[in-house]
Amino acid sequence: MELRHLRYFIAVADELSFTRAAERLHTAQPSLSQQIRNLEDEVGTPLFERTRRKVELTEAGKVFLAEARLVVAQADRAVTRARQVGQGRATVTIGFVPAAEIRVFPAILPRLRLRFPDVNVELRSLPTADQEEALLRGEIDVAFMRRPVQSSALASEVVLIEPLVVVLPSAHPLAQHERIEPRMLGGEPFISTHPQFSGQVYDVADAWFAAHEIERNVAQVATNILLNLNLVGMGLGYALLPAYVESLTSAAICTRPLAGEPPRIDLLMVTRKEPHGAELEALFELVRANVRDGVQTS
Repeated sequence: MELRHLRYFIAVADELSFTRAAERLHTAQPSLSQQIRNLEDEVGTPLFERTRRKVELTEAGKVFLAEARLVVAQADRAVTRARQVGQGRATVTIGFVPAAEIRVFPAILPRLRLRFPDVNVELRSLPTADQEEALLRGEIDVAFMRRPVQSSALASEVVLIEPLVVVLPSAHPLAQHERIEPRMLGGEPFISTHPQFSGQVYDVADAWFAAHEIERNVAQVATNILLNLNLVGMGLGYALLPAYVESLTSAAICTRPLAGEPPRIDLLMVTRKEPHGAELEALFELVRANVRDGVQTS
């Protein structure tokens, strides 16, 4: 089995048409059909269901497609990295959520730059929900993301643990308190995070509200942290967010810790289970040293 067979298969799977796939690959349709038949013979099972009207992936084909994309992405990544090294430069692409930008990168990236001054560091702000797929496709080299991590092809470790804090309009009556008792939040207008975009932040807050039997009065649902803060700043309600947002507040917003044991959320460093270049290994070690220094807990 050669890489070209996988590329042919992916093209047909994307187009669900041998004619369109052949045009995309600039090859003859009979030749493409034969290549796919050869691939199916080698795999030992049909990958496509073909009729006169349509082409569809079989269940085996769907599984094979996911793995084929990973193989092709890794091969392309290997070529890109080899060229970069041959040209005396390399790129480390990092996916992240805002907590990493504020709590991790300021201590880590300057030191990585000192050790590898010729390395190009590319930062991509991505929701947690998108980072795992970006890792598996080879679009990023390391992700700083929230739970969960689904794929067994990925390795993860905790690099930051921080509490959730109450974010309030500065003029809110509860802002007069040094700490907020859970019971004080009952019935107050609440600016919720969106479960699809905030992942663990929503889940941790949801579990805390349930444990304290607090019924949320949801006034707005925000799809990102900045929108959440802006809605709080407009006086529309309070929010429960990770402590890193304290560095993002304006005069219209204040934060207060929760009384008792606050809910906590962690940040993961996630990578593919494969050999890494010296630059990426150096990044990992700098992050781990930062954790060992005890700065991972806010």
